[in-house]
Amino acid sequence: MNKLLLLFVLICPLINWAQSYAPAPGISGSTAIYKDSSCFVAWASGIEITRGSLDISTPTLGVASFGDAFNALGVAEGDGTSVVSLGDSGIAIITFSSPITNGLGADFAIFENGFADDYMEFAHVEVSSDGVNFVRFPSHSESPVIVQLDNFMFGDCRMVNNLAGKYRQGYGTPFDLEELFGNPLLDVNSITHVKLTDVIGSISSGIGTTDAHGNLINDPFPTPFESCGFDLDAIGVIHQLALSFDENEISYSIYPNPTMDEVYIKGFFDGEVRFYALNGALIHAEKVNGSNLSFDVHKFGLNSLIIEIATATSVQHHRIQVLNID
Repeated sequence: MNKLLLLFVLICPLINWAQSYAPAPGISGSTAIYKDSSCFVAWASGIEITRGSLDISTPTLGVASFGDAFNALGVAEGDGTSVVSLGDSGIAIITFSSPITNGLGADFAIFENGFADDYMEFAHVEVSSDGVNFVRFPSHSESPVIVQLDNFMFGDCRMVNNLAGKYRQGYGTPFDLEELFGNPLLDVNSITHVKLTDVIGSISSGIGTTDAHGNLINDPFPTPFESCGFDLDAIGVIHQLALSFDENEISYSIYPNPTMDEVYIKGFFDGEVRFYALNGALIHAEKVNGSNLSFDVHKFGLNSLIIEIATATSVQHHRIQVLNID
């Protein structure tokens, strides 16, 4: 066995592994989308998390605990820490203030917190137009599965497709709903939910996750830390249906975002406005019945917070960045 391993190490540099897909950000042909791109018209507004194991092969270690679900709402931070970690096989179901629709090219992009172009933690991506039936993007991994990647080993993003986490922090991995067109369980012109399921990167067939072709997906494993598994930063929407409300619902816009001091809510509704810290702590709540409201968010002393807009028929969340906070 030792001789075989030595032989592999000697010949590995001579092997020309397949590299069929888009390269890293900044390289010609990359599909990565920077977090501040003007193509984004909206961001995730709601999320439900089911945490996975620190190490699925050792369940007694417990589950991932790094970050709060609120971290995945609103604009991408791209700083590596403003994320929520799913853990081994963990799941996130994300919703939006208005459905994603199938436009020309990519329709949304998912941001992870990989610190380098060649350090990647993956998740499968599914979408739904009813919150019940989910359809998965057909993933593909050409990464070799001879040697298990660990926390000190690196992969190649050119070997994977349709897996969230392909690109480093600050750059979104795009997904095109046209690929799922024609599925009878899905209306690609009205996507209400995006579901992420952490890939278990073990090359053991009894544990590891496979792609759409049955290939094991090799990413760092195990990662028995509180920040293990896929780390979700944000989901940016590129194509979105126009907001449409009936008389019992709310219709409004929130601006500016980011802001130096105040945020304005333009529109009319009857309900309550609540402000939360990113850890979920309620900062302020105020009942409102009117239009064109303003709130001084600078006084809360937070660089980022969540505004919850609640009525009898709807609850929506928006992440706001506040500038000039010492």
